[in-house]
Amino acid sequence: MYINNLLVESGAAITAVAIGVALVVIILFVAAMLVVRALNKIIFSRQDKNPDYKYFTAKELGLDVGDLSVEYRGTLYAKIYSKRPIADCSAVVIFQHGFGAGSSSYMTEIARLADFGYAVVAADAYGCNNSKGNGALGFYAGAEAVIAAYIGVKRDKRLDNKKIFLMGHSWGAYAVCCAAEKVNAQGIVALSGFNSPAQCVCDQIKQLSPQGKFIAFALHPFFWLSNLLRFGAKGNKKAANALKKSGVKALLVHGLKDKKVPFAHSVAFKAKGEEINKLLLEDKKHNPYNTAEAEEKLRQLAYCNAEQLTSFDWKAATEEDEEVMTKIDGFIRSLMLYNGFVS
Repeated sequence: MYINNLLVESGAAITAVAIGVALVVIILFVAAMLVVRALNKIIFSRQDKNPDYKYFTAKELGLDVGDLSVEYRGTLYAKIYSKRPIADCSAVVIFQHGFGAGSSSYMTEIARLADFGYAVVAADAYGCNNSKGNGALGFYAGAEAVIAAYIGVKRDKRLDNKKIFLMGHSWGAYAVCCAAEKVNAQGIVALSGFNSPAQCVCDQIKQLSPQGKFIAFALHPFFWLSNLLRFGAKGNKKAANALKKSGVKALLVHGLKDKKVPFAHSVAFKAKGEEINKLLLEDKKHNPYNTAEAEEKLRQLAYCNAEQLTSFDWKAATEEDEEVMTKIDGFIRSLMLYNGFVS
């Protein structure tokens, strides 16, 4: 009788513990979902132009503009930019933007690529700039936008016989590295690209306050979970791993003074192999395609009031670093020569 009572009591205790553990797991899961939902709303809200900023237009930069059909959760806003007839363009460069005002923020870079003789395809990612959507969805959505643009290029009779290169900045750099696994690109140019999505967000948080490191450490698992829930295993893809699997030659450009994407957490630091070329710039920050003076001018922009914005020198703030842009052009041309695409 005593043994039977002991067994009953033990069984009840085990059941109580199991129920308690289950409740804790459920509570933690619900809490995690609430945190993930809140973070997604903050981080991946719509990305639009700042109404107080000047964005150079294609017309101002002497670009010819053509439409391109790009389908991703509907139709993305996508254009073909060039400075010569498309038939005379030597290759197609699919340019992917970073967070912010979409491709509108990169018109001077697009124009410089067009100066080199390329047809430049730029599509605003879902939830960004001129594309529809309530939010930007997530980091891997940038890669999916690149893949969608690639499909659009291959379906367009004006472009389908041309060799394709991928180029992107920041989020766009991460996107083109990840997309390299899925498309047949001849080469990749990644500017200021991060390697890990969750780590990228943590690096931004660390700069907000003295407690940033602790907050970033605590939230890192939630960022990782958020990416997993949105895109499955792809959501936490490492850019360096994607490049290695693709086998595509890449030029990774990074400013060693970059605080938004610290070099130690960049794809430029993590990527290894004979296909990887690196251009590391000691005096540059997050916009290494611009001159150091232009980067400083952009930094000052954050401290301008409404009156100062009216006289702000936007041209000086977007001045291209000719040496860097020429090296990018040289990298693309060297691949075309190596593969016998040009004589």
